Amino acid sequence: MNKLSKMLPALGLVLGATMAMAMNVPTMMAEKTATKVWTPDSHPDYAMTNGYREITNEEILVDYECDESSQECAVEFVNDNPFGTIENLEEGTYVAL
Repeated sequence: MNKLSKMLPALGLVLGATMAMAMNVPTMMAEKTATKVWTPDSHPDYAMTNGYREITNEEILVDYECDESSQECAVEFVNDNPFGTIENLEEGTYVAL
């Protein structure tokens, strides 16, 4: 038996391990840090949240629509910080039905 045929099992194991690792590489997408959904609200009670009212439960439990206007309707904030970076989920004016 030559040297190469003795190394084939070891080479197969290395190749198999390399393929397994390549198929299990995690995706490099940013994790979603927002858990709350907000809508603009100018009521004075929402001054501490930068003029946004949380609608997370309403979004789940109450029917609503966003009309056709071009402002923010439903938004998320990075790390749920209403003074941080905003991500617009829907445009329009929030209207609970």
